[in-house]
Amino acid sequence: MTTIPAAKDTSPDMTDFLTEELSRDFAERRDKPGGLPNVLSGPPLIMDEPVPRLPRRIEGGFAGLGHDLDRHGRECRNAVRLMEQLRPQLETADAERVRLHQALTRLLPEIEEHGRGLAGMIENARKGDVNGDLSVKFGKTANKLDELENLAEAMNVNLLTLRSAWEQYARAAIQAQRLRDGLKAH
Repeated sequence: MTTIPAAKDTSPDMTDFLTEELSRDFAERRDKPGGLPNVLSGPPLIMDEPVPRLPRRIEGGFAGLGHDLDRHGRECRNAVRLMEQLRPQLETADAERVRLHQALTRLLPEIEEHGRGLAGMIENARKGDVNGDLSVKFGKTANKLDELENLAEAMNVNLLTLRSAWEQYARAAIQAQRLRDGLKAH
């Protein structure tokens, strides 16, 4: 097995010559039907597009290119993992929000009913009819209002949790979009 020695110093003239020759060869093969090998991937070039110029210099050489691609791949995988980790938190907080909202819609009519009943009993007591037990009605209304207060507290905590989860997920999505845009730009 023979190894090709690495070029230590390629003159600018030789680099220009190689780049121009490769570009010309690419252009000639593109213009001929069936001239491009099947090795090329991606969408076919449109005939009106200018011939892409090959880079004159690859920063860091092929090893540097490999390291950059490796780093970009890790960043993409990490972005996917982060979004996968944040999604269950977001879904859990949203499910809790739905549950709390359902509890609120169940509790509000009960509170209104107790409030109307208490108001009616107070009005009757003012007129001199003390048939109902006001202390029991006050107690039941107070219990429902305590239940509402606990529910409001839980809803506040849930709102903060949901907001935090959404913000984290949105930041992760923005980061992933930037990585995606960077990939498309290259």
